[in-house]
Amino acid sequence: MARSQTYHRLLQLVTFAWLTLEVSARGGGGGYSGGGTGYGSSFGDGTGADRDSGGGWPGAGSSGSRSGGSGGSRNGIGFDFESAMTYRRIHGILAALAMVLLFPIGSILLRVLPGRIGFWAHAIFQALALCVFIAGAALGIYLVRMVQIPGLGSLLENPSTNYHPIIGLVLLALFIIQPVVGFIHHKVFKKLQKRQVWSYLHLANGRIGITLGIINGGLGLHLANASDYAKRVYAIVAAIMWALWMAVAIWAELRRIRRGRQAKKTPDPVVTKATTGERRESED
Repeated sequence: MARSQTYHRLLQLVTFAWLTLEVSARGGGGGYSGGGTGYGSSFGDGTGADRDSGGGWPGAGSSGSRSGGSGGSRNGIGFDFESAMTYRRIHGILAALAMVLLFPIGSILLRVLPGRIGFWAHAIFQALALCVFIAGAALGIYLVRMVQIPGLGSLLENPSTNYHPIIGLVLLALFIIQPVVGFIHHKVFKKLQKRQVWSYLHLANGRIGITLGIINGGLGLHLANASDYAKRVYAIVAAIMWALWMAVAIWAELRRIRRGRQAKKTPDPVVTKATTGERRESED
């Protein structure tokens, strides 16, 4: 009964977090939800002129990026502004979904579900999260190649905007190698029944990656000149999920230490193949 209530509460939390992120994406106002001032001050040259220019892209002003009826035309700024806004929004939603929800939930499930159920739930969630993040990162890379700011170059070349894509590329590398490190860790753990260097690499890489990814999401909202409402919603949901994830991680570590101490005080029980397999998965 207690376990069923825990699963139900976790499902409620996931639903609440997803709905708040979706509301943030749809109702964020200004830049992040598409249109508005766009990237605004983040792309400026420090003069503030970009806020008064059309669409928020430096160099777009007099060329009429908001000229009526032009649709998705390039409008003299060198790229399709409306398409860039659409890609940016989808990029943000996918990256936030992966970093704020899927990756933390996958880690939590490993620690709250028993045995092989927890292991496979962890593997499936993290694989899904990785696919979602790669899709979001691919859109981000496409945007970096697509958006060329007159006089400033690409988002990666401009010092006032390159922090977000650089961190994103680092995260992409970290999460691509994470399944490989996790596979090695799992094989070694099953054989030795204790953590080795691969275990700590897997743990550290995941915790650093998720934390940095959540922070980079906030930086992305700043870069997009998002509304204060969108920033608040993201910050609240991300803080709740990060705190829950870390609380479960600390609880699981304390439980593992306590079980280790109890095992040293008591004689070894009769170990069957089934119980060994369950212990291997649950302690992984």
